[in-house]
Amino acid sequence: MTTASGSGGPSGCATGTPSKPEIVSGSCQGYAKPAWQTLLGNPNDRVRDIPDVSLFAANGVWAHYYVFCDSDPYDFNTNCSGLPSTWPGAGGTSFASPILAGVQALINQHKGAPQGNPAPRYYALANAEYGANGASQCNSTAGKQTSASCIFYDVTLGDIDVNCDSTIDCFGNKQPEGVLSLSSRTFNRAYGSNVGWDFATGIGTINAFNLVNAW
Repeated sequence: MTTASGSGGPSGCATGTPSKPEIVSGSCQGYAKPAWQTLLGNPNDRVRDIPDVSLFAANGVWAHYYVFCDSDPYDFNTNCSGLPSTWPGAGGTSFASPILAGVQALINQHKGAPQGNPAPRYYALANAEYGANGASQCNSTAGKQTSASCIFYDVTLGDIDVNCDSTIDCFGNKQPEGVLSLSSRTFNRAYGSNVGWDFATGIGTINAFNLVNAW
């Protein structure tokens, strides 16, 4: 499958050999689910599921992206002079990942020491926020009406809607491009979002200020 998107979905093969190429089958076994990955919405599938959290990563297709510049005026002609509205923009995992790493750096600074793997703490905090039924006050669909105390914003609309070119999990590939689907014969949207954890957005998006202070 060829896409320009990030990842999300159940674990692929960690050990063994699939009986069908690119499909979890045969002796293929996924990465075992860690004990801390328990949260409303996360399936009891016994394998490690991703993502854990989500961050805005649009790259400009809908005129939404990260604005960036470089203090080196000779580096790709992206120097930080003039108005920010004149600076270039981009997105994708190449931006979202280091930004989240920057959030973790703030957490480390706040605690005064490295914190190791942050994922177990994400799930502990999310369990406290979502509980058994979800947190309607932290539903991202509410926009500005969400609570100021939310650490995570639960994304409950949308799915992983990306283009593809494959005979596996790709509906409509006989056209120039197909769309990611759980079936190649009919359109079965892949990994829709829902209350709590989901394959599209994980726990959801973060409020960095609240995350740092709740750590």
